[in-house]
Amino acid sequence: MSRAARRDETAVAPERIEANLARLMAAARAVPGRTKHSAVRLAIAQAIREGILRPGDRLPSEQRLTKILGVSLGTVQTALRQLQQTATIVRRRGDGTRVASREPLARDIWHFRFAAKSDGTPLRMVGEEVWIDRIVAAGDWAAFLGPCSAYLRIRRRLTMQNGTVVAAEMLLDAARVPGLDRVDPSELSMMNIRPYLETRFGIVAATVSHTVTTRTVDVEMARIFGLEPGIEMFEILARVSSTDGRPLYFQRILVPTGECVLTF
Repeated sequence: MSRAARRDETAVAPERIEANLARLMAAARAVPGRTKHSAVRLAIAQAIREGILRPGDRLPSEQRLTKILGVSLGTVQTALRQLQQTATIVRRRGDGTRVASREPLARDIWHFRFAAKSDGTPLRMVGEEVWIDRIVAAGDWAAFLGPCSAYLRIRRRLTMQNGTVVAAEMLLDAARVPGLDRVDPSELSMMNIRPYLETRFGIVAATVSHTVTTRTVDVEMARIFGLEPGIEMFEILARVSSTDGRPLYFQRILVPTGECVLTF
């Protein structure tokens, strides 16, 4: 029996997929203040995490998703576009929308990609936790962003499909993103933050510079991101400026050297 045939035998029935998407959408909508398109995005992402939708599976059509999830076509399209920007799904004319199989985390998120060190398999994100806060203390980001009355910090803990955990934090001048610290962090989960900043605040990333070193995870970093203290990580520092030449954000990404390779 061919691999495709074996896979078809174990495929989740369409009616079960639809029932589970409706269930996950109801759970996502139950969070106060969550937007409809974020609820759709998170429901689909959760279906992928639970194995209801598997790599290569085709999602219901956009029109069908409006019926299953009880939202407008525009809401569905916005959510699918956000998932596409993180390479969680692949959308191709004539083939509909499928769960990504070997698509890596999209290059336009962090300007590079991950691959498993063991076999070179491109890695994609399957889960994420996000925290947002406002701080006044200046760290190594201040040399790029300059002195600010307050900094807006977005911290992210991402899980790849092989279980690898990647940690990241983004620092911005809080004055450039007013109100972002009051946003439900789940609104930024499983999405590319750069288009969000452009749409909501009108600030567009234009240039970026990187430095890559290695570091050992200290106790504080391990506590924040749920990492193992003492393990060696790649530390990628990204300094991004907007189209007006002003510093936009400083980003730190930590990737386990023992599990991943990076391609730029």
